[in-house]
Amino acid sequence: MTTAAPPLTGANLGLAYFAIRKNLLDLLDDYDLTFEQSLLLNYLHRGDATRADLVASTADNIKVSAAEVESHLDAAIARGLIADGLTLTAEGARVQEEIVERTQPLTRSFFADLPPEDVAATARVLATLTERANAALAAS
Repeated sequence: MTTAAPPLTGANLGLAYFAIRKNLLDLLDDYDLTFEQSLLLNYLHRGDATRADLVASTADNIKVSAAEVESHLDAAIARGLIADGLTLTAEGARVQEEIVERTQPLTRSFFADLPPEDVAATARVLATLTERANAALAAS
């Protein structure tokens, strides 16, 4: 007997998102970091950015105000994780690398045994949903 796949809904997407995010938040607690601060460390690890670009893109990506991102950025700077010139300090780089090292096995376990074609299809669907939801927000 074949079991039908559950319908794809915002609710089951949200359940997956929150379960995955909770795993990350538990790990970030070990570093006394917020989710937003971890994103800023990750973005800056990829390369330099102007403050305005970093704040605007982060706010847009996670759908929060620029003021909220500014607050998280200022807190990370005050902790010595990010230099005023918006580069990672040695401590910021160390923390960011540790977080990546600790999350990679967890992420791999989430995707273990999923057929690559299913993962690829899911990535395409999520990209389309994100694009449409962003367009709806822009139109409102």
